[in-house]
Amino acid sequence: MKIVHIHHHYWPVVGGLENAVKALAEEQARLGHEVHVVTSAYGAEGRPREEEINGVYVHRVKAVRLMGYPDLMYPLELPDLFKDADVAHGHSQNSLFTVKMLQHAKKRGVKTAIHFMAVDALGDHPNPIIRLLGSKYSSAVTKRAVREFDIHMARSLRDRELLMSRYGARDVHYVPDGVSNELLNTEYLGDWFRRIRNIESDYVLYIGRLHPLKGIHYLIKAMKIVSDEVKNSSLVIIGPGDQRPYIDLANRLGIRDRVLFLGYVSDREKIGALDASTALVLPSICNYVEVYPMVISEAWARQKPVIATAVGGIPYRVKNGENGILVPPRDAKTLANAITTLLTDKELARRLGARGRKYVKSWIQIARETLKLYGE
Repeated sequence: MKIVHIHHHYWPVVGGLENAVKALAEEQARLGHEVHVVTSAYGAEGRPREEEINGVYVHRVKAVRLMGYPDLMYPLELPDLFKDADVAHGHSQNSLFTVKMLQHAKKRGVKTAIHFMAVDALGDHPNPIIRLLGSKYSSAVTKRAVREFDIHMARSLRDRELLMSRYGARDVHYVPDGVSNELLNTEYLGDWFRRIRNIESDYVLYIGRLHPLKGIHYLIKAMKIVSDEVKNSSLVIIGPGDQRPYIDLANRLGIRDRVLFLGYVSDREKIGALDASTALVLPSICNYVEVYPMVISEAWARQKPVIATAVGGIPYRVKNGENGILVPPRDAKTLANAITTLLTDKELARRLGARGRKYVKSWIQIARETLKLYGE
């Protein structure tokens, strides 16, 4: 089968969706299929326009980014490789690049699949302009994608529910992102991580971008409360972004010695950080940033519980008291109570983390599910 994946960014651009497209494409290639990716040249300056990466043929086309937004990337070239493709699989209906390429493929008689994400997720965005104009744009492109393309997939149960209830879509297939075999099968690395980072305390872990919408300031405020109740406790923060406002906040609260910022780390160190932690914490404050947070799957793959705010697609995955703890957004006190609960009840943390493992699928499972959908 000849498969063409479409997204406006691909490796070496690194991000949640970019990583997911790469993992899926490479797994399908390993299963013996001819897999291509059409993407823009943005973020890949210096790379060849055409190259093969891990068995996947990557085609980078000229594109222009309207108003500076990645989702408003417009392709200036339409490649010929669709003419003999069996399926064109586009990622994110919000991506103008993806939609235009899928429309081009459909005109060539190719079966089209659209992987929806972040459906109507801008309604609570703190920026009023994005909340107003972004919501209108998102609604318009979602309606068009439902109407025009053949196979409908959703990365989250939240998006699947909205597509069927608000947009009248039928047969929306829930196809989440998978996790790597490395996450599932690597030996325990917690002791190694503690040793190289010189960590002796019990800690909770944040993994993700350092961005205001991620609610990290609420997490640090919660840790101030936790530190008064659990003396040997700390917070480890992994991810790219500006650390300065959060370091300043930790200093003002007098808990700078309880908060460790590691920035970007290797996959091996991330696994070790998860293994040594008591729980993963996601304190995000709006729907847009947590449509299908992969880090939840990564925590469960290492049998760790998740403490998370009830925003976006999180409540469809984290079941309170089953595989983690749900808390309201922007509520440092309730978040602190949840953290304290798991830090002081290790058996509860162990049970919640162990149950989370059953909610995780590997990329090979996801690849086979998508191949089945292409053929139906």
